[in-house]
Amino acid sequence: MSTIRFGVVVVVFIFTLVATGSHVVAQPDTFTAYGAGTAACSAWTDHLGDKAAHAGDLQWVLGFASAAGVFAGVQLKADPNAFEPFMAKYCQDHPTDTITSGAANLVGNLR
Repeated sequence: MSTIRFGVVVVVFIFTLVATGSHVVAQPDTFTAYGAGTAACSAWTDHLGDKAAHAGDLQWVLGFASAAGVFAGVQLKADPNAFEPFMAKYCQDHPTDTITSGAANLVGNLR
């Protein structure tokens, strides 16, 4: 049941991103995130020197972007190799935002 609820929340969130246009302003997370997405962007930046930790962060972002496709039909116009530099810049510019916020901006800006 909680998986379905999470799916519905993701669909609503992604729909909101799609409806707001191509420029997305960072918003506080309005749903429950799990895993690496709950960390502050400063953790993304700190993990750049730790291959295992950074790989986990990147896989979380790839999963978030995949969920946007599965639950909301959002197809990104960028190669997945563009995700890492996008997130690195976002997190450098917004160290106190969550990785989830960065991933949401990625989906909103690269669709």
